[in-house]
Amino acid sequence: MAQSNFTKLQPSQRLISALLWLLSAIYIYILLLSPSQQLLPGEPIWAVQPETLKEIVNESINFFFILPLLNLAGIEYMQAPIIHPWIESLFNFAEAWIFMFLPLLLVDSKGKELPKIIIWSLAMFLTNTFLLPYMAWRFTVSELQTEEKPTKGLLAKIFGFVGLIIGILSLFWAVFARPEFGDIPTKTEFFIENLMSNRVTIAFCVDMVLFYIFQIILMGSIEPFNRQKRWLRFVPFWGLAIGLIL
Repeated sequence: MAQSNFTKLQPSQRLISALLWLLSAIYIYILLLSPSQQLLPGEPIWAVQPETLKEIVNESINFFFILPLLNLAGIEYMQAPIIHPWIESLFNFAEAWIFMFLPLLLVDSKGKELPKIIIWSLAMFLTNTFLLPYMAWRFTVSELQTEEKPTKGLLAKIFGFVGLIIGILSLFWAVFARPEFGDIPTKTEFFIENLMSNRVTIAFCVDMVLFYIFQIILMGSIEPFNRQKRWLRFVPFWGLAIGLIL
């Protein structure tokens, strides 16, 4: 029978948790609550404009490019909203990244009693509004040490393959899809202007920076020090996808 004991919470963990809670408050205030033009362009969540809401809904309808690809295949029971391909790809790339976090959260031996599936489900909609507080919470929970190490299994492979496919498709879509939006320089100019003026786009870019940090933390916690593939945690997105598949 496996013997278990709780490791003592280290002062450094408490400090990291406090910093993450502070970062959570900053993230929520600046990206969701701060008045327009105070710190960021665009409107706060409590004053969201119809065009911004429509943009979010359209991106959600085109989740993982399912509906646009069905339309391309001749299945047109519902027409996919037309969205700038770089904005569409950014959304789906970020969603694929947070999608792949579920196997990491489940295998992570720290915080077994935390509501991981609920947190992940909410994070699929509001990303670091929930993932950031979860990571702060995680650092306050003692780790249960057992002789049996959890394994990723089939679920991780499935999520890794899906994430890898959507990641590749996002890059392809950004370059080749919707030629009516112009060539790559034209699309790049639009994206930069959008990044300077659209709070939703800014939020997704911030989210991906945080995803990378949390990927390093969680994969580092899961992969033993003697594993050769431990270095994959430092490769943004693709390292996570490959690490889940292997």
